Amino acid sequence: MIESLYRDYHNQLLWYCINLTSNNRALAEDLVQDAFMRALENAHILNDLTKAQCRSWLYKTAKNLFIDRMRRINKEPIPQLELITEDDLSEVMVRQLCGQLPVEERELFWLRYMEGYNSSELGRIYDLPASTVRARLLSARKKIAKIYFDQKGKGE
Repeated sequence: MIESLYRDYHNQLLWYCINLTSNNRALAEDLVQDAFMRALENAHILNDLTKAQCRSWLYKTAKNLFIDRMRRINKEPIPQLELITEDDLSEVMVRQLCGQLPVEERELFWLRYMEGYNSSELGRIYDLPASTVRARLLSARKKIAKIYFDQKGKGE
């Protein structure tokens, strides 16, 4: 019974769902597939219905699936996007700028500002006083700022 319903009504139901979803073909195909899955689950009910009743059942099921999907989507919270300003540097940009620093300053800068280590921890790692780490970080920041603004001035 389900095979004949699929053969007879699949294309019609698909067009109905495409119209229902405002031409969202992927969603329409999902709805049709879900409707036929429900038909398989309820084959014992559909076997007792006429072909016209089965067709109505399929359309009603597809419509209910669409309504349920829209309710679920509307209940999902809208993610809050952080505002990005022109001065924000992406990680890729930071990597490019760091690549122009001397190796030691690059490593210190990356570990401090991208990995979250503090100057005391970095001092222990590199066997340096924390004040020396801070001085080198200051130097790295100044160099990165200069490189950035030089490139920005050239339109890069």
